[in-house]
Amino acid sequence: MRQRPTNAGESGVAGVPDQYAAFIHGVTMWSIDGVSVPCVIRDGKPHGPVRVLEKELLNSLASTAAVNAAFQNRGLLVSKYLTESEAFRLTYFAGRKFGMFTTKDLVVDIQDFRQLLAYLKSTAYNSSTAVTGGWLQLNNR
Repeated sequence: MRQRPTNAGESGVAGVPDQYAAFIHGVTMWSIDGVSVPCVIRDGKPHGPVRVLEKELLNSLASTAAVNAAFQNRGLLVSKYLTESEAFRLTYFAGRKFGMFTTKDLVVDIQDFRQLLAYLKSTAYNSSTAVTGGWLQLNNR
């Protein structure tokens, strides 16, 4: 299926025909520390897939006693499952890079995640007991 460019006088998303504009509505890319993260919009706020956030951003932090303690001292992020429509749109929008999304994928509010990431980074970089390797788990699985 070929998409034709939208003329300047037509309504819709730039470069996307009108019949597809409603389909991709509610999906956007959000940049965190130079990493592009696909997001769905819920209640006017971007929500990013947990597995993408873990793989692309949290794995870069070393698993240290200080970082593990930081999780205990910080409130939890609330994750929610993707709806079937959101999973389909995310797969269409970013599936080539991140694989297929399903209703079993979890999403978290990007603003809350950015606050958590900044807090964890400050803890990890201020720790003198750094251990290389490891990972952090957000969704309790």
